[in-house]
Amino acid sequence: MEAKTLKHFTTVFKGLIFSLLLSLSWGSMAQENTVVTEDTRIEVEQININVADAETIAMVLEGIGIKRAEAIVSFREEFGDFTSLEDLQLVSGVGEVTLRNNVGRINFD
Repeated sequence: MEAKTLKHFTTVFKGLIFSLLLSLSWGSMAQENTVVTEDTRIEVEQININVADAETIAMVLEGIGIKRAEAIVSFREEFGDFTSLEDLQLVSGVGEVTLRNNVGRINFD
């Protein structure tokens, strides 16, 4: 009976160590700006709105779907790079609340 208990303990212990190592590796990836998915959103520190494609914009920014992201890219291609959050409000459907929710995620470099 003791050998079976020891084998069970060893298996559980290995599982815990594996889980710990896996969680630590995901944590370090997130700190290094690596894309980590949760549902369909991607968590990153910032996105350069002047170079990101529509799919990336839609996945990263809250309240922006693919159609709105495509409108952002089209506007950028027609009128040039965005220089401020106010410029983004010129895109139809992008309002103050959406920008406020994403202010830390958007850069213009």
